[in-house]
Amino acid sequence: MLNLTQEEIDALKKHLAEDESLYKVTPELFDLFFEVGRVKTFGRHEVIMQPGVKAREVYVVIDGLVASTYLSGNKVVMHALATPGTLMLHGGSFFNRRPSFMQWEALVRTRLLCIPEAAVRRYMMESHEFALWMHGVSENNILSAEEKTYILADTAEQRYRKLATNLPRRVFKELSSRVMASYLGITEQSLSRIKRIVIQEDRERERAVAEARGEEY
Repeated sequence: MLNLTQEEIDALKKHLAEDESLYKVTPELFDLFFEVGRVKTFGRHEVIMQPGVKAREVYVVIDGLVASTYLSGNKVVMHALATPGTLMLHGGSFFNRRPSFMQWEALVRTRLLCIPEAAVRRYMMESHEFALWMHGVSENNILSAEEKTYILADTAEQRYRKLATNLPRRVFKELSSRVMASYLGITEQSLSRIKRIVIQEDRERERAVAEARGEEY
């Protein structure tokens, strides 16, 4: 029993079909995910996958937010964030049977569709279209890695604004300063300064719009 509404299922299928891969498909291709998958809920900061453990499942984020992190010396480095609709597959475990050196953590209350790795692997062998879609997912991940490098060339304020724009509002508001600063590659003190600047700029922009309309602000 998935305990998902038809609206949620349709939205996830649509996202997978149109946004997760460079190879576009029909939503029906993912019927199998909802036939063999199960829904699991993770609390805030609950660990989904630990370092040193092989991932046995492939995940799709239903709602919430997942962080992928790893240790560099004594420093925790934020590698990526997975938003609703994202397919989460640990490449080392899936393709080479290697344990993960990363940790996946739910940053807010998060629901995942958990699909057995064996079912996904079998589906790749049986469906040429799904195999092409998975190839497109890999291509998309490569491009996303390049795009992240490009984004890191932005100023910290620009990176903060992009994060605020791209994340669901509820998720963005629930992110701790520690996590947000880590993802943006800045200190929490710098994050606080940027927040003050952004809030002030937004207020000034709203005031200017209201004045242009002849409204009181």
